[in-house]
Amino acid sequence: MPNKNNKKKKKTIKFHGQEVEDVVVLYSHTVRDKPDTIAVEEFDAAKDPQVCETVNIQVVSEFVTITFYKDEEANSIVRRELIPAYRIEHIWVRDLRT
Repeated sequence: MPNKNNKKKKKTIKFHGQEVEDVVVLYSHTVRDKPDTIAVEEFDAAKDPQVCETVNIQVVSEFVTITFYKDEEANSIVRRELIPAYRIEHIWVRDLRT
């Protein structure tokens, strides 16, 4: 049955399972063609184009884990990314406004 509400549903962003407004992770990596070059990348959960219901960012052991859920309640995962902790430059968490 088609959805009568055609508005695009806003994705839920979580940090360690708690809903937040946004999470930005700044991390470095080496450039493939130039192994002596280090590039700094930014992952911004609110701006990420991945279509998903929920994105959850966690610091687990030696990795920052970014999990994209199609349906979090059913544990249906679209994809998961792991960034080694030693590559992390900074993590910003913007809490929900109350």
